[in-house]
Amino acid sequence: MSTEQGMEQGIVTDGQDRDPELIQKMIDKIVVRKGFDEIKANIEGYESPSKIRRGKDSEEYYIPDVTGVVNGRKSYFELGLKTDDDETMRQVVTKWRLLANLAAYKNGKLYLAVPRGHMAFTNRILADYPIQAEVVKI
Repeated sequence: MSTEQGMEQGIVTDGQDRDPELIQKMIDKIVVRKGFDEIKANIEGYESPSKIRRGKDSEEYYIPDVTGVVNGRKSYFELGLKTDDDETMRQVVTKWRLLANLAAYKNGKLYLAVPRGHMAFTNRILADYPIQAEVVKI
């Protein structure tokens, strides 16, 4: 799997291809419109968001798709993309739970940007797991 220069691979990106066009669309339609600044994104042309360790003693880490700050509150933005692979789905759930908890800790939010055709998958995860997130169609 090739990586574009400027994009980093977190463990979730192994199972799910990062889509720079969808990430840019999420930035344009959600992040900028909601007034966020200090925008960092895991795509070319942006500073990469900080790596987030999966656990205190874990070597594995996640890289959020996008982060932004408004009124001093940091929020996380992720693409909600369906997968049929069980391992990838577990990684997605773990990443979203971690980001939702971090966002709450920083008085921010986790936003899930969901392209057409992926809403049922995203809603099913949110129904099955205790993840606080705002779902936005893109």
